[in-house]
Amino acid sequence: MPRSLFPAAAAICVALAGAPLAQSGHEPPERDGVGREDSFNEDLGLPYWAPGRGQVDHDAIRRRSLGVLERQFGAFRDQAARLAETSVAFCNGSVSEEEAKTSLRATWLAWAPLDSYQFGPIEQLGAALTVNFWPDKKNFVGRGLKALQSLPPEDQEDPAKVAQGSAAAQGLPAIERLLHTDIEPCPALVGVSGFLDQFSQDIHDAWFSGGGWADVARAAGPNNPVYLSSEEFTKTLYTAVDFGLTRIADSRLGRPLGTFEKSYPRRAEAWRSGLTNEIIVAQLEGIAELVAAGFAGDVRETDRAWILQVIEQAIARTEAIGQPIAEAVQDPQSRVRVESLQAKVRYLQLQTAQDLGPNLGVDTGFSAADGD
Repeated sequence: MPRSLFPAAAAICVALAGAPLAQSGHEPPERDGVGREDSFNEDLGLPYWAPGRGQVDHDAIRRRSLGVLERQFGAFRDQAARLAETSVAFCNGSVSEEEAKTSLRATWLAWAPLDSYQFGPIEQLGAALTVNFWPDKKNFVGRGLKALQSLPPEDQEDPAKVAQGSAAAQGLPAIERLLHTDIEPCPALVGVSGFLDQFSQDIHDAWFSGGGWADVARAAGPNNPVYLSSEEFTKTLYTAVDFGLTRIADSRLGRPLGTFEKSYPRRAEAWRSGLTNEIIVAQLEGIAELVAAGFAGDVRETDRAWILQVIEQAIARTEAIGQPIAEAVQDPQSRVRVESLQAKVRYLQLQTAQDLGPNLGVDTGFSAADGD
């Protein structure tokens, strides 16, 4: 069931039709080729002048960051398409269950970086819960699947019928249960993966098709009801980085950790498939890509290198756990490693507040984590 571009972005783009794109608000000095449009290095994505002079080119940040986001959203769209194809082949008996599980893993890891960007199309389309209904405190995924599997087979494999059902039975956790529990996966697997394939395309189009959210960001200025300046889009991206780290520390680690007296292994994301650790790494890598390539030269090289080094340290601590987090939190010795990772992620969040935000000239705005 195709979804049209959500009304908010469409209305914004109509309102902005014919309006000039916002300027950066200053003209960098033209000397030695610095500050001229033709001095910009498209391959490296470097700003027009050297960083560290108290000047931030928010237009350049937007251009580079949209390139990062388009790659990340495109990767999720492509993996979801492969998952749909693999699911059909699995239910036809032409590929193994292991191949279907491998495709699920690739799709989930492609989604992980996008979990940080809970604004714009992801917010407007309700994509965060549709794609990844988690935490699932009341077993809505199980109940949604039960309702889906009560339908005739031809309805179960129809993405349009899946779209009419519970959001909890439309995304990755539902597919995980179909492939990693003893319930019969087919034909519901075909319908759910087919819906996810289409929905991933909808999300990508809502961001990057004509009149999509990327165009809203490009049109930042006094006539834009969302971004009154390019700086506001930078602030949104920086807030997304902070939110992503909050999700890792508080939800992906804090929920299964519980307390020292009682851990909750089944609160770990994707515990059935054992993907919890890899999802954390993939989200950290997505944040690193935005810092390295999106914010790029508008952050002093020493500060940017330090943030990236701390991210690498967090990834190393994730890998050092040596077992799925759902298992690690149950053993006092391995639990210490999970707590150490959580501490490192919280330290990373502190460092971004001290170094990254001031470099960009912004602080965090309203976050999807506020009020949780």
